[in-house]
Parts: sequence; structure tokens; C-alpha cells
Amino acid sequence: MLGLFAAAQSMVGATFTEGQPAFLAVVGLFGPLLAFTLIWLKNYAYGAPLLVVSLLPNAWFVCYFFLIHDNPANVFAVSGNSAAAYLASVVGVVANSIIVADVGCWLWYRESPQFRDAVDHVIRPPASEN
Repeated sequence: MLGLFAAAQSMVGATFTEGQPAFLAVVGLFGPLLAFTLIWLKNYAYGAPLLVVSLLPNAWFVCYFFLIHDNPANVFAVSGNSAAAYLASVVGVVANSIIVADVGCWLWYRESPQFRDAVDHVIRPPASEN
């Protein structure tokens, strides 16, 4: 999806602001790659949380800066034949980030008793004693 996003961005000529490429590279590319490497090495204690912690901010960032915020890289500020592909790639990056972060949450929940207890405490709070 990131390849489609990069190709569509270059075809519509959208220019990024100063910090956008660095944030996307670190949080949207290198963070998940490191997380997937840790998960592949069966280090779920660090891999799953890193996956969640990198992809949720990535989804927020892409959604805000490319769909809501008024800047040159906003999907509604570009025009041309590739504008629809750019919009589709931005929506795809957000959707993929959320879906993979959900998978990371599931893996984190499955492998971490502390995280599981915290989530279970929020979902099913213990009965208060009077």
C-alpha cells in the first residue's frame, strides 16, 4: 500500500511539508518493519506493542494531514488523472494501519498477561464492594 501511496503522490505532484516525510518514514515504515522483525523472531513482548504504538499514530497522522488538514499534500487539494488513486492510497494506508494495529493488539493481548489483565479490567471491571 505504501508503494501505491508513493506512486500516486508523485503522479499528482503533491508536495509534503517539512516534517511529513520523516514522520512517515520513521513511524509508518521503520517502526512496523522493526516490529515485524521482532514478531518474526518470536519476541512478542516488544514486537506487538511496537506494532500498535507505531501504526495507530501513523493512521492518525495520515488521516489528519492527508484528509483533514489544509496543506499541499491534502487529497482534496490535488487534481488530475491520478487524484482518485491518491485518495484511494491514503484511505488504504489508514485502513491497513488500523487493521494491522488491531492484529498487533490481539497478539499483544494473547501473549502478555499484564496487558490482558489491564484490558479485562477495563472491559469487565470487578464488582465494587460496599
